[in-house]
Amino acid sequence: MSESLQVASIARRFSQSSSDRVARGPKYLHLSEVVLDAIESGEFKPGSQIPGERNLSAVLPLSLGTIQKAMNDLVDQGVLVRRAGKGTFVSGTRDLIYDRKIEKRDLIHFRFREEPGGPLLPVYLNVESIEEVNRARNGARRPWELFHEGTGSFVRIDRILTVANLFKGFCRFYLPMEHYGSLLGRSHEELSGVTLREFLNKTYNMPTLRFEHQILTDRFPGLACRKLGLDKDAYGTTWQIFGRTYRNAPASYQVVYLPPGHRPIELLERIE
Repeated sequence: MSESLQVASIARRFSQSSSDRVARGPKYLHLSEVVLDAIESGEFKPGSQIPGERNLSAVLPLSLGTIQKAMNDLVDQGVLVRRAGKGTFVSGTRDLIYDRKIEKRDLIHFRFREEPGGPLLPVYLNVESIEEVNRARNGARRPWELFHEGTGSFVRIDRILTVANLFKGFCRFYLPMEHYGSLLGRSHEELSGVTLREFLNKTYNMPTLRFEHQILTDRFPGLACRKLGLDKDAYGTTWQIFGRTYRNAPASYQVVYLPPGHRPIELLERIE
């Protein structure tokens, strides 16, 4: 779509939403919501360029300052990224990798070092199973159910994480079935050796813009002990990763089991 058509589309969306709105708020937030709606609908794909602010000011009943404030708000949320001398783009397309070993630079939030301040270690993630799992009918809800409130069933992807042939971890990745059910038809080989967050971004227009982490030392479940070759009821690091997307909505839940003696983890909250 040409920039002129993109500008016309945003202007149309802005006009329609203005006539439908009941509550009135800051104009810059109104525009940022309009742009976000266009992104979520798939009109602006990850990596696509957003029309220039001066071009938008020519067709919108807003000042250039208001438009700039709206775009800055989306940049602050991680929805958009600015590239010097090139323009403003929808986030989530850097370092896409498929069918190869994950390079050190690709592991933006999920990486290890030999020692604090040392070089990053290469990681490989091998898929062992892709299954549908249902929400618990009775009893306490599990962490991924609490995170994905209202979801009936999930796609669960089990993976073995190998870090530079030094140690292994066991990972379980949960996604809502209603959005990601087609993953059940993917082969294990297709999803091995890739960063799932970038695969979801490219395939489902669902970038992960922010992460929350909970890390504790705990007794491992039996399956994790067997996968990692540990004694029954062994202790290790249980690492929960909560990924969020547009509007701070839940995107993915992952739990990683790391054995005693694993290398230092380096965490980043936001994807650049």
